[in-house]
Amino acid sequence: MAGIDYRGFEATDDTVIWRYMATPRLIDLLSGALYFAPAEAFNDEFEGAISTPEQVRRLTTLTSVSQEASQDLVSAISRSFQDLRRLTKINCWHAATHENIAMWERYRADAVIVSTVGRLKRSLREFRLKSTFAEEKIVVGCVHYLDYSVDSMRDRTMLGVFLQKRLEYRDENEIRALLPLRQAEEFGVVVPHAGVKVEVDLRELIAEIRIRKVEHEAEIRAAAEREGLAGTLRLSTLTNRPTY
Repeated sequence: MAGIDYRGFEATDDTVIWRYMATPRLIDLLSGALYFAPAEAFNDEFEGAISTPEQVRRLTTLTSVSQEASQDLVSAISRSFQDLRRLTKINCWHAATHENIAMWERYRADAVIVSTVGRLKRSLREFRLKSTFAEEKIVVGCVHYLDYSVDSMRDRTMLGVFLQKRLEYRDENEIRALLPLRQAEEFGVVVPHAGVKVEVDLRELIAEIRIRKVEHEAEIRAAAEREGLAGTLRLSTLTNRPTY
């Protein structure tokens, strides 16, 4: 199954997306798989959190049902949502029409994969935690940014919370592929704490590989050639020399 759109957070298939990477991670991707990290591995502790207005709404709703049990229910729901940080695996991309120096530096990248949302969705192959298990659904959506102190959330479901982030991160202009594994665990499947790799069709995924650090060019070129991707190699626009 290819990746599917997440309703309400769709990005058009022709949206250009970028994945900035150090050479070892790029070489790993060129083995034919994308790495999906658990949300809890990201630096932002607000991954999967709800905004202040949603906290108020949750407490008000539960209090109206049971005054005495409301605090216990709030705590139980909060623990469940926190555990989703382990059970939701994420692969992140930057949406833009051009290279971004801030992204190069933030990810200490040597190269960047250039793709589109449509290519990403089509490239994803079936994923199963074990060959005998059911296929897991992968959804793709664009992240919505909000002020967590005052804004209500567009989607407060167990998956929707991972397509919303604080305004402080809006320069990332992020597209995410989400692999939710909560239901798998509920059916007794052991879900790894670490990330997982999802096989992809590299020729479908990769439009270009742009290299910034020329000292890594030979290594990257050799890996790309092994996969028949030599024609996708370009130098980053940041390697251009000025004329005065």
